[in-house]
Amino acid sequence: MRFDSRPKAEPTQTEIETIDGRRVPVKLIVNPRARHVSVRIDPTRREAIATAPSQRHLKRAAQFAAERAGWIAQELSRLPQGVSLTPGSYVPLRGVAHLLVYEHGRAPPRIEGGDAPRLVVPAPDAALFESRLLRFFKDQAREDLIDRVAVHAVALGVKPVRIQVKELRSRWGSCSVDGVLSFSWRLILAPPFVLDYLAAHEVAHLREMNHSRRFWAHVKRCLPDYERGRAWLHERGSELHAIGMVR
Repeated sequence: MRFDSRPKAEPTQTEIETIDGRRVPVKLIVNPRARHVSVRIDPTRREAIATAPSQRHLKRAAQFAAERAGWIAQELSRLPQGVSLTPGSYVPLRGVAHLLVYEHGRAPPRIEGGDAPRLVVPAPDAALFESRLLRFFKDQAREDLIDRVAVHAVALGVKPVRIQVKELRSRWGSCSVDGVLSFSWRLILAPPFVLDYLAAHEVAHLREMNHSRRFWAHVKRCLPDYERGRAWLHERGSELHAIGMVR
């Protein structure tokens, strides 16, 4: 881990104008390790980010973003359309699309199968629908992750201290130095082999806190075809982050 004693500037915001007159926000950040100004699209936060190597280069980073306004607008438009967590929407659960249905009541959410499965979420008030749905997704993710983490932990002879499931915007999972594994609740939306890959990935960090060859050897020991889940997230992970993000 690299430590830098220099104070870090807080991210700032600017706007650029596209050729058709639209105004697009761009986040400006300083990264002392950057060699030059750059612009990238963060698909999880669904925003453009311009990076400068120092505070004095922020203006140049903003200018560089303005010069690439067309590219930024094009890349943002390519992101998957946002899906609202509201009744009537179709949202995947373990890789299978389910129609979200509201029902007045206090019973636990339930799945009604068939050719077009439905995820029925009772709530005493429609305003509570999303919060109860999110709680259901997190509970389901926790159950699946506890099961798969246990299997992989036995394979590697390790024991995590705790498993957390929460909102993670910049990563799918993490492993702390004290053995706490954290995962994005959105993994329950993906096919099971994707969640299994993340479980194996974070368990392997209990043996190697890096991404060395030895680390990937541990992942493969847990899950010989781990590349399948890794590739799915690389290609389609932005679809999961679009869920609950309406634009």
